[in-house]
Amino acid sequence: MTVYGYLRVHPQAVAGTSDVQGRWMLYFGCSEVYVDIWKGSQRPPMFERLLSVLRRGDEVRVPQLDVFGPTLTNVANAMTRLHGRGVMVVVIDEDIPRELRLTA
Repeated sequence: MTVYGYLRVHPQAVAGTSDVQGRWMLYFGCSEVYVDIWKGSQRPPMFERLLSVLRRGDEVRVPQLDVFGPTLTNVANAMTRLHGRGVMVVVIDEDIPRELRLTA
């Protein structure tokens, strides 16, 4: 099992934000961190690259669910794609209900 980190930073974020968050993700046990400097709901390129290296049993750690996009649909689509590959998603900094049901 490999633990990856994924970040999505808005292009207008404070300079160095992705560096600080990337180091933070390494602190939380990620062997490699993929960072998208991206705005909007289309598929970010580094997320697609991350999907290409993931194997069943791997883990993706994210600081918050909104790294998968600005809408619940984006989040649900990303989670479905990851779950379909047998990948576990761990959200480090978000209070998530014990049960989260995503339906179409």
